[in-house]
Amino acid sequence: MPLTTMAKEFQLSVVAPDRTVFEDNVESVVLPGVEGYLGVQAGHEATIVALRPGIIEFKDNGGQRYFVSTSGGFSEIGGDKVIVLAENAQRSTEIDVAEAEKKLEEARKALRGEASTMTTDEAVDELELAQVRLKAARLV
Repeated sequence: MPLTTMAKEFQLSVVAPDRTVFEDNVESVVLPGVEGYLGVQAGHEATIVALRPGIIEFKDNGGQRYFVSTSGGFSEIGGDKVIVLAENAQRSTEIDVAEAEKKLEEARKALRGEASTMTTDEAVDELELAQVRLKAARLV
């Protein structure tokens, strides 16, 4: 029986409420699933994955790696495409490091009980998101 060859690339779309962050063909993607990171290549079984805050990593046909920080959302995975519907997403090259560091410090102050406009829950969420953004920015 002859071996069938799988397509090496597939369509990746990363969409936030305000814009399309990325849309093109890629060779692979790694998603921050709520149960752990998930690697996807062409021909992956169809599934829907809930995403947690983390870094989406994808590789183009030339092997170049790219990174997108996300605050969570969902991903629909099919044989020839992956669609990420993110609550918030930024390519690592777009992240304002100074702003992310400022948000991180504000969240830390709120968690220490210092004067803040954030609730404890908001501070926990902001702390995690700022840490993800900073990590993604450093991966450029």
